[in-house]
Amino acid sequence: MLHAAEETGATIIGEIFHQFAPQGVTGVVAIAESHLCIHTWPEHRYAAVDIFTCGVNFDPTEAAWLIVGQLESRDHEIKEVIRGDLPMPAVPGA
Repeated sequence: MLHAAEETGATIIGEIFHQFAPQGVTGVVAIAESHLCIHTWPEHRYAAVDIFTCGVNFDPTEAAWLIVGQLESRDHEIKEVIRGDLPMPAVPGA
């Protein structure tokens, strides 16, 4: 997650990961552009990743492909969900 954020231009401002016993991890990487998070269920060979971003300097699709590669996923699905697509406010005096 950290590698994907760094390699795709995100500004990392914090991170936390929790290792479950006997297996699995939950992690959040806070970035100035929003966040990346992961939840894993190794016993099911499953991981769910959320990449939420705003701004133009970070490429979430590239980050997703880096994570797919790092997890060595052979069966993956990447979905893009547009949330909060609001019109830009008018700039006074422009």
